[in-house]
Amino acid sequence: MGNNLGNGTCAVVICHGQSEYYMVNSIKQALRLNMGVFARDKGKSSIQIAKLPDIFQNEVFRNVKKITQEYPTIAYRKKELDSCLIYTLMDVDDCHDLSVRNNYLKGHLSGLGAHELKPYIRPIYFKENFEDVLKDIKFQYVAKTNRDKQKYLKVFDPASGLIADVTRITAMRDACAKSTKTNLDEFLTYCLAHQFKLN
Repeated sequence: MGNNLGNGTCAVVICHGQSEYYMVNSIKQALRLNMGVFARDKGKSSIQIAKLPDIFQNEVFRNVKKITQEYPTIAYRKKELDSCLIYTLMDVDDCHDLSVRNNYLKGHLSGLGAHELKPYIRPIYFKENFEDVLKDIKFQYVAKTNRDKQKYLKVFDPASGLIADVTRITAMRDACAKSTKTNLDEFLTYCLAHQFKLN
């Protein structure tokens, strides 16, 4: 039997690496979202597009039953999620199979077949990577090396970082909407629509 929580989990986000992990957690906290964030070792070990089919066979994402056990506030009925999407935030530069890459850029994951969660998956891309997108939207800080990525912890601090409030997240969404290097604006629009508000 499904749960019927009014403020159930609105999304689960699978993050490519540390940069995406820090950004998503900042947005989650700033907007007070009931959202799950999945990454390997808090993003220290990356997940590639070509490996997403493996992720969707693990103990968390194998089917509706498994994901609702891992995230018990996801509302669902039988084998269908109710008002919850699964976002995959991925760099495309390390995807060497052009058909898999192009499929992802068109909003589809290769290798999933008739997976139970397929209707809820929303691929978000960064061409070629997260830093290229930040440069393109003229974000105030862009890491130049892998070592610099540690600074994203401060840059994306939910209390004082560069996207620590609705106005800044909205500005980032609007900048991403003008970029041809990402569809991150779709994810940010969804987050803004699901932010916690007192009635």
